[in-house]
Amino acid sequence: MSTSTEGQVRHARGIVGVLPYLLDIIIPLVSYYVLTSVGLSSFWSLLVGGALTAIVSIINTIRRGRIDNLGILVIVEIALGLVLDLAVRDPRLTLARGSLFIALAGIWILGNTFTGRPVTVDITKTFAAKKGGKNGIIAFEWLADNSKRFVRIQRSLSTVWGVMFLAYAAVRVVVIYSVSISEAVWLTEIPGILAVVICLIASARAGKQLEALVNDRMEHMSGNPA
Repeated sequence: MSTSTEGQVRHARGIVGVLPYLLDIIIPLVSYYVLTSVGLSSFWSLLVGGALTAIVSIINTIRRGRIDNLGILVIVEIALGLVLDLAVRDPRLTLARGSLFIALAGIWILGNTFTGRPVTVDITKTFAAKKGGKNGIIAFEWLADNSKRFVRIQRSLSTVWGVMFLAYAAVRVVVIYSVSISEAVWLTEIPGILAVVICLIASARAGKQLEALVNDRMEHMSGNPA
């Protein structure tokens, strides 16, 4: 495969990987403004947008071929959110409830940061598999159990993600209750985009360090076969 072709494949994979996150932003925005423009109330427009996003999330979970604990958590949150919306019928609360789930995710990430295995360990493990196959996984797991530097990098990355989730949740609530609903629908996405950008930059920097550690470990394994 040529270098240009490899670059095109990586670019395509990158687009596919980002697509679910883009849909989470685009679907609620487009559905809200389209539905309100034809006379639907703010509450029902937000509810329909949230339901469409939920359907996409469930489909993506099914397409992965397995429902892990995180997938179950997402489905439960979606169900509880829709029940709460229908019970209260407050458009601001419908928009703001997402902050609760974002905050819970941030607390969960931070709560696992200083355990023996931060959340980011399992997330970044897939990249080791793509880079080094079975040997990459073996090296990765060895580092997770034995390398203080490896765990320190993971904890730093996990802390960034957790703090950004909590910050985004807090800013969303402030925005929602400070401006009109029609403005809040798109303004709440701006701090989220900024938070994701910060997290991706931190992940890229950590990824380079983790990749170097995994590569060093694989070289050591090849020079000292069991």
